[in-house]
Amino acid sequence: MKGPFISWLFFLDMFALRETQTALHSLEIQFTGMAITDDLPDIIFNVWLDSQLLFSYDTQSKEVLLKLGGAYPPLKNRLMEKLKEQLRRGGEDDLRRFCAYWMVSYNETWELQTTQVTVFCELDGDIQVDSRMLVAFDGETVCQLNEQNARWVIKKPEVTRFCNYLDDSVQWHRILAEECPTFLKIVLELFHLKENEPPEVTVSHDDAPDGRFILFCTARGFYPRPIRLHWEKDGQMGVWRKERSSGTLPNADATFYLQVVLELHSRDPGDGYACVVEHYELRMPAIYPAPRKVTRGKSWELSLSLSATTIGILISAVAFIIWWKKDAWGRTTEDKRERREGMSSLGTPPPAASLSSSPSHSSSCLPPPQPNCSERVLPTSNSRGEILS
Repeated sequence: MKGPFISWLFFLDMFALRETQTALHSLEIQFTGMAITDDLPDIIFNVWLDSQLLFSYDTQSKEVLLKLGGAYPPLKNRLMEKLKEQLRRGGEDDLRRFCAYWMVSYNETWELQTTQVTVFCELDGDIQVDSRMLVAFDGETVCQLNEQNARWVIKKPEVTRFCNYLDDSVQWHRILAEECPTFLKIVLELFHLKENEPPEVTVSHDDAPDGRFILFCTARGFYPRPIRLHWEKDGQMGVWRKERSSGTLPNADATFYLQVVLELHSRDPGDGYACVVEHYELRMPAIYPAPRKVTRGKSWELSLSLSATTIGILISAVAFIIWWKKDAWGRTTEDKRERREGMSSLGTPPPAASLSSSPSHSSSCLPPPQPNCSERVLPTSNSRGEILS
């Protein structure tokens, strides 16, 4: 294990380590070997940084895939070239032979099986919080090594011989205590991780039709991933009815999401509940009080209060409109009166009324129509031929 592990990562030593972000970060490296023929097993090599797939390699596709796009492009390209170079020099065959040897040592046959070797370490700044190594066959862990233990812990009695072989083969303790944490620090330097973000917390409630009172505490957009979110009542932790969690889920922007739901009995008034959130960016626990349950009587009081407020607003609006119209009418009338008084003082007669508006007065003021002298007036006669004058 040690040889292939170091040969894949030696080129990272060229980068000087600076002070890493003071936050909790984890690194998980996993080799998975699948024996499907008598040939060397196929290998899948994955690395996760803070539970996000960083890069992977499959001996069938022969491609190195970088899954986290936050690396500085020149460093990313150099990293790809170095990994491919190590594979061309035999790193892939070393891993396959190493995995095959473990398979044979485990059951002394070439039967169809899957082998997994997992190395995990976690740092809080420069302090190592956790580290462990697991060996599993066909999904079942058979041996485990913790950083605190000097020897492998046997998880399956029938593999005692195999686990003892691991004790004598390589200095695994050094991989957990030194090499995995060093690799984690280097990766944190190579990849520009997302800036730390505090959680955006909202507390809401819902009244279920069956009378249950449901409280929701939701934290969104936080980074890094570790967070603690729980309910308290009157400042005390406890268990109140049914509580469930969504689990910490990733968002599309590499931040995380978590929701914890608390269901209260219909007889519980919901007084004194609060959601407590602990995250690195908050520096200290943040307390978000939950809304109280509105009882039937209080809901009527609230409805009446809202109705009275609404009616009062409407009355005020109508009164203002009436006052505004009266004031506008008064100003218009006053302006007309002032204009008439001004014209009278200057001796200007008031304008005559239009003809169309007062036909009776206009007809009396006009002289009677005069006959047109140019027209001839012809005499008329009756039926007997007598000329009428």
